Amino acid sequence: RGRFDDGYDAARERWFARQLELGVVPEGTTLAPRNPGVPAWDELTENQQRFAARLQEAFAAQLEHTDAQISRLTAFLAERGLLEDTLLLVLSDNGASREGGPYGVMDEFSFFNGMWEDVDELVATRLADVCGPHAHSNYPWGWAQAGNTPLRWYKQNTYGGGVRDPLVVHWPKGIAARGELRRPFTHIVDLTPTILDVVGTTMPDEVDGVPQIPLHGASIRPTFDDPTAPPPRR
Repeated sequence: RGRFDDGYDAARERWFARQLELGVVPEGTTLAPRNPGVPAWDELTENQQRFAARLQEAFAAQLEHTDAQISRLTAFLAERGLLEDTLLLVLSDNGASREGGPYGVMDEFSFFNGMWEDVDELVATRLADVCGPHAHSNYPWGWAQAGNTPLRWYKQNTYGGGVRDPLVVHWPKGIAARGELRRPFTHIVDLTPTILDVVGTTMPDEVDGVPQIPLHGASIRPTFDDPTAPPPRR
C-alpha cells in the first residue's frame, strides 16, 4: 500500500534512470513520450489515482508472488544439487497489457465491450475486490507504458513496447559470465534450438512416421560466452 502513490509518470522516470545506470538500455537512449490517450498523473482525479495505484499494487504483488515461486524452484534444485547444471530461462510473453484503458478497469471485458466503468463508484464500493475472485482487473495505460519503459505502446502493437522482452539465462556450470548483458537479436523460436544444443540432441525429422516441420530458430548458445557473438539469424 502506498508504494505507487506518486504515480506512473514519476515511476517511469525512476525506472528509466535505473535502466541507464545498469546499462539495460544503451547510453544516449531517450525516454519515449507519453503514449496518446495516457493522461498525466497529475491530471487524474483523486479517485482515479487511488484506483490506478491499487491496480499497480496488485500487479506488483503478483510479480512478488512469481519471484517467490521461482525462489522455491531454485531452492529445491539447489537442495538436490542440480542448480549448477540446470538451464533456467526466464522471460515475459509480451509487453504490458493495454486492456485497462486510460483509467484501469475492474472487469477487463468492460474494455472490450466499450462499457466504461464508473471509477468513483468502484472506489466507493469495490476497491477491495481488486485482484480477488470477484474481479478481472487490469491497470491503466499509464502503468502499462511505465512497465514498458523506455518504449512506446503495448502488447497487441508491433512497437518495442509490444514485442521486446527481457530474457534471463542462468546456467552456472555452462556459462562462465556472471551478470553480463547480451544485445544480439533473439526470437522465441530460438529457445528450443538453444535447449536442444545445450543437452546435445537434435529434433527428429520424423515422429511415428509423420514428417516434422523444421525448426525455424537457431541456437543462441554462442552468446553465452562471447558478448560479441553475432545473432544466429538475420
